Amino acid sequence: MDTVKSLRLPDDLLKSVRYLAKRERLDESTAIRQLLALGTAEYAVRLYREGKITLNEAAELASVAPREMIDILLDHGVKGNITVSQARKALEYVLEAQASSHKTIHT
Repeated sequence: MDTVKSLRLPDDLLKSVRYLAKRERLDESTAIRQLLALGTAEYAVRLYREGKITLNEAAELASVAPREMIDILLDHGVKGNITVSQARKALEYVLEAQASSHKTIHT
């Protein structure tokens, strides 16, 4: 559900909103929403790059699927921030899941 918010924009931000609206033939409200979404995605990239949030948290913050967030991060030159121990745990989990599925099939 959409929520209506009233806010004051400094002249320089309003100028950017109007520029986008004119260039993309949008109304100003849509231009503001697009700029907010862009800024939120940039913020998520920064936090992820700094190791402050996980991929899923970044995706949630940017309102995109984790797969799309990976693409956004790659577009910004950000590689995964997974640690060796996290990778090892993930690999162990996959191997255990495979072993469990083989047991289920053979019993």
